[in-house]
Formats: sequence, structure tokens, C-alpha cells
Amino acid sequence: MHAALSSPLGRITLRRELAERHARITRLWHAARNAYRRLNDEPVQNLMAMRAAAQRLDQLTRGRAALLSDLKALSD
Repeated sequence: MHAALSSPLGRITLRRELAERHARITRLWHAARNAYRRLNDEPVQNLMAMRAAAQRLDQLTRGRAALLSDLKALSD
């Protein structure tokens, strides 16, 4: 068993760190989503920029999902 999970204080600390990371990645996700929407709404679309923005949004979406899964596992 991981040492941080063996004590109640360790679990609390780990949960807090994961929650902070989730909040940070959520802010990044919102910024990436807004950037993609702005690119999509432009009259002349830059497809390379849209593709890069979509990839960034996808990466952040997967990261958020992984962190949320870890947070749920710690709350059980």
C-alpha cells in the first residue's frame, strides 16, 4: 500500500493535492474550450489552429477525467 494512503492525514493531503490539480486543469480546460470556440466563430477559419486547439481540449478533457476518477477512488 502506498505510504500516503496508509494514514488518514496522508489521504487528506493526497485528496487536497488532487483537488487542486483538478481545479487547475479545469481552468485550463475552460480556456482551451473558449479558444476553440473563438477559432470556430471566426469568418475565415484557420484549420491548423483549430486542430491544435481541439487536440489541447481533448488532452485536457482526458486529464480532467483521470483526476476525477482518482478523486472518486479516494473518497470511497
